Amino acid sequence: MRGRIAAIDIGSTKVTALVGVPDGNGVRVVGAGVSPSRGVEKGIVADLGAATECLSEAIQQAERTSGSRFERALVAVGGPHLLSHNSRGEAAVAHPLRGVESADLERALEEARTVALPPERQVLHVVPRGYWLDGNVQVRDPLGMAAYRVEAEVHVVTALASTVRNVVRCIDNVGVEVAGLILSSLASGEAVLTENERDMGVALLDIGGGTTDIAVYLNGGVWHTASIATGGNHVTNDLAVGLHCPVSLAEDAKLRFGHCRPEDLDASETVRVPGFDRNGASDVLRRDVVEIVEARVEEIFSLVLRELRRSSYDGLLSAGVALCGGLANLPGIAELGSEVLGMPVRILTPQRVGGLLEVAGASAHATGTGLLLWGMRQPDASNGTEEVGLLGKVGRVFRGILPGRDKSLEGSSS
Repeated sequence: MRGRIAAIDIGSTKVTALVGVPDGNGVRVVGAGVSPSRGVEKGIVADLGAATECLSEAIQQAERTSGSRFERALVAVGGPHLLSHNSRGEAAVAHPLRGVESADLERALEEARTVALPPERQVLHVVPRGYWLDGNVQVRDPLGMAAYRVEAEVHVVTALASTVRNVVRCIDNVGVEVAGLILSSLASGEAVLTENERDMGVALLDIGGGTTDIAVYLNGGVWHTASIATGGNHVTNDLAVGLHCPVSLAEDAKLRFGHCRPEDLDASETVRVPGFDRNGASDVLRRDVVEIVEARVEEIFSLVLRELRRSSYDGLLSAGVALCGGLANLPGIAELGSEVLGMPVRILTPQRVGGLLEVAGASAHATGTGLLLWGMRQPDASNGTEEVGLLGKVGRVFRGILPGRDKSLEGSSS
């Protein structure tokens, strides 16, 4: 697939495989495959065989629509097993008058990422947050600047090695090489956020089927990430119980009749909901359906608020909250989120992405399209694609420190 970038997102609700080509400072989606997810719970592979089968279906669709074979792909990783913390590293500048060089910066970054981890965890990401020269001068790009010491502050994301290994094994089972492992929320942020939003301070919420992924950006960098084990599937499950119907029909009811603000609806409006018995359909007030949806979505936002307060960055989000993911399509969700979180909430869709409109413009596909955009900054993420749209000289220095396949996973599927 020379000159093309491939992406795989194995979610709790759907498995997505995308193919894109660089298009100016963005990407054009030329192939897409989406398969209903099986064997994945809360972003974690729980049944390797079922997950592999779903992935194979999605890849086959993407190969047919793009006219090219999947060979290697960037892969999203999510779930509540992920943990994060912030760390600093310092290095003496070898030639102070000449200025900070790549080797100086690499030493500082390496010290920042050196943390004692339990054997069951591995480093997934080390994302620079900021740099300081001689202890008190903060700069964005220290390369070439005169200094005696350079400090790097980074956001470190770790994952359960066994969980990541199972994701990699699933990819290996379909004959695809993993070009890189990317945190789902960071991929989504790549797709929907602007540089100005990252600078001002914004919390990204990607509400998927099994999880709600959070990424807090401040001063242009990632300051906090987390994943809550609650998502759209929990809304569906509550509807199935409340309406006495199968989960598949509850999902359909959520998509057709779901809303987050009962007060905006006609109190007398009724909808027909099938039951377990083919002839057991019944008419119910739509407000009864919506009140179930509202209660569960409000709970999700309450859990998000608790996490934002725990991070201590909740008062620094001048750009408010950016919402994406499948549940973002629910009418009234932004208004409800704003009420619970006490700040502006808006729904965002992928930017700098064109091509297949059903994917390129969909909030539910923010993670997949974000992976394609991320791949433009990794020259080895595709076969023959040149590096486009880099984040500047500093980006080239820490390219090897940013996310990638952990060496300990090589050959793990044999």
